[in-house]
Amino acid sequence: MSGTAATGQELRLGTRNSRLALVQAERVSKELAHAHPAFQFPWQTVVVRGDADKTSPFLKFAGPSDAAKNIWTEEMEAKLCAGELDLLVHCLKDMPTRLPDTCTLGAIVHREDPTDALVIKEGLRSQYTDLAQLPRGSVVGTSSTRRKALLRYRYPHLKIEECRGNLDTRLRKLDDPEGPFSAIILATAGMVRINLHDRITKRLPPSEFPYAVGQGALGIEIRKEDTQTETMIRQIEDLPTRRICLAERSLLRTLQGGCSSPVAVHCTVEQSSPSSPAQLRLDGTIIHPHGTTLLWESATSEFRTDEEAEALGATVAQRLLENGGQALLEEIRQLQQEQKTANV
Repeated sequence: MSGTAATGQELRLGTRNSRLALVQAERVSKELAHAHPAFQFPWQTVVVRGDADKTSPFLKFAGPSDAAKNIWTEEMEAKLCAGELDLLVHCLKDMPTRLPDTCTLGAIVHREDPTDALVIKEGLRSQYTDLAQLPRGSVVGTSSTRRKALLRYRYPHLKIEECRGNLDTRLRKLDDPEGPFSAIILATAGMVRINLHDRITKRLPPSEFPYAVGQGALGIEIRKEDTQTETMIRQIEDLPTRRICLAERSLLRTLQGGCSSPVAVHCTVEQSSPSSPAQLRLDGTIIHPHGTTLLWESATSEFRTDEEAEALGATVAQRLLENGGQALLEEIRQLQQEQKTANV
């Protein structure tokens, strides 16, 4: 395995093969090219397990820590470690908080609005603008364990069903006149990036519907010893965004939660006066998949360094664990194991 960048003036990007992933890779490539005009940044698509299996619910992939998230990254990481690619562009929310020993999160870039979006069926848009307005028994689609849990907790009158696929596929399923869905929940950022913001019925307020760790941001993964590439990609990084996301990821890592764990966050930057240092408030939430229990904790601190940000995430996670979170996560793990066994 090579520990340095590709020979010549070229760094090769890896990305998933979807319209959203390609838009994201193109944006990163263009910004890197602007920052480093002597280099080229071509991209290559890679088929990952999560795209190959578009029917199984994510609980099927559940496991300790971030095991479920490997379905979005493993195949690309193999090419990165083999030297076939030099950097990987991921949706940060799909990246495990613990990466392979030979890889590292080199930079965090381009965070769009991290909220979730309610999208109402085309034929119903004139009638409904909010989840609370949907009639009892209306079917809402999502593939996210977190979103399912929040929907069951906040809107028990609705029926929640699996809806997987890329954004275009899920929108087609939603708008099918013969299909079951009255609405689906998607990430606002993805809709904005592929110019579908006009389909968003409502951006769900994170105070009521907290979002996934890292949602809306892009993570750039590189080989751990590739210091040249790390230096180059750090030039397109926004430090506050990096540290906000590091705090969120630290919370998830401390909780040992993965893609199939109903863990949610809400971050806000607070400043009491123009002369005072900015502080980061991190709200952390764990929800039972059946929507029967919701635990919430919060903390605030300065975030001048990566270490301060990660300490904040660990603090909120520890408060959750000490106030019922440990028992709730164990119950969730048992439920996930039963689901996996049932799917075998």
